[in-house]
Amino acid sequence: MDRNDALHLVGDVVVERADPFDPESRTVELPRPGLPAEAVEAEDPLVPSSGSGLRGWVERFSGVLLRCGVPLLPVGLLAAIPTHFFVGRVDDTVVAAPALSDLLGGFALLLLPLMWLAYFTVSALPLVIGLAGTVAVTVYRATLGAPPRPAAVWRLVAYRLRALWLWFAAFGVITQALPLVLTTDRLGPAVAAPLAVGLTVLSTAVLTFTGLLGCVVLLERGNGRRRAAHLASMMPLSGLVAASLALTVLPRLAEAAWGGLASTAVSVPTVLLWAMAALVTYCQGRRAEGPVTSKSLYAALSAPEPD
Repeated sequence: MDRNDALHLVGDVVVERADPFDPESRTVELPRPGLPAEAVEAEDPLVPSSGSGLRGWVERFSGVLLRCGVPLLPVGLLAAIPTHFFVGRVDDTVVAAPALSDLLGGFALLLLPLMWLAYFTVSALPLVIGLAGTVAVTVYRATLGAPPRPAAVWRLVAYRLRALWLWFAAFGVITQALPLVLTTDRLGPAVAAPLAVGLTVLSTAVLTFTGLLGCVVLLERGNGRRRAAHLASMMPLSGLVAASLALTVLPRLAEAAWGGLASTAVSVPTVLLWAMAALVTYCQGRRAEGPVTSKSLYAALSAPEPD
């Protein structure tokens, strides 16, 4: 083979890989030698490798739990306060209405919708704190490998908290207002079992979707609802569904058996586990679309908010 043939072969490779729609394109960057893509994927501590399915999801979820369980304790303690005083206690506003009515007259009944609105807003705080804290701590630890500093974690998610809180409060109306409207006293005792199952399924579905939605709000910009629906269609959701079901059922069972304090003690870890499951599921959906790493997620969190 002579020199011209060798140059001709190199030229063919460059031309075939160049962008045909770019009139200024004359060359193309050829791949550099290094590790295979599969090896690079396998080393990421947060993002499951492409096509790994449930096994890859479980491996990444277990890794997040082992690495970040202790660093997430302050997040859990912070979420415990609104969890204990607000979650599952919307009935208190109904009970308080007659007392307010005695004090303020009929005008107090007009305050009841505002009381419920305030309740739904505040009751979303445990999920907001749990998901935002988990995303920030996990991405920080996976990227830098060092124990997360509270100030650095706060800076990563601070300006995204308002949008996350609004979304979660809106979906909280669905999961917490319906049990007040659809009761066995109104529908009859015959529908008690189907009603409980239906509300559990609805709450699980909402938590599954809002977990992905929350990750989109924290890590991306744009239409969060459509983006979350798209990611939900990219991979199996069994792990996140299981975590959402646990968050729906276990605190209720604990409260029925041992009271409100036990419900809080169960709610906080299940919120954190749900947040971990949501983040790993989001990462798996992003990986199904194309390359993504912990470093790229950290860069997305660190990007300044546009004016």
